[in-house]
Amino acid sequence: MTHHIEVDQSGRTDRFNEDTALALSDGIQHAILLSAAVKRACYHKLRERNLPKPVAAVRLFSAGLVILLNARARELDSICIDPEFPGWEGEIARHLFRRLKWLRKDQVYFAQIGKESRAHDLAWGTFRRKREPDKRVSVVELLKAC
Repeated sequence: MTHHIEVDQSGRTDRFNEDTALALSDGIQHAILLSAAVKRACYHKLRERNLPKPVAAVRLFSAGLVILLNARARELDSICIDPEFPGWEGEIARHLFRRLKWLRKDQVYFAQIGKESRAHDLAWGTFRRKREPDKRVSVVELLKAC
């Protein structure tokens, strides 16, 4: 069975003093946690590769999406991503298509999902530590997805 899912984050990937939770939901649920320490370490590695600051921050978000979506790849039909970095949707989509060979262009779109979304509730609950993440992402995993 395939699902139309929504994706949201709580705690921005470009804030290195707080964790980030990324979640997908609608019929199925999955949440990952990027700790502040993991984000900082990966950000510094990306900056060492001469990526500009805004590109590095967006790349962390995109890499988190790669890890999140890959966990449920066979179950996804369409993917609505809340636009966390307005104006960067093209870069985010290109990164997803480069890393997720199974992903089709007609599967992904960006739209506001709002606070009523189950993905928002799942991301918020994971971010606030009211729910355990399905996966805690390591530095190695995040860099590999970058």
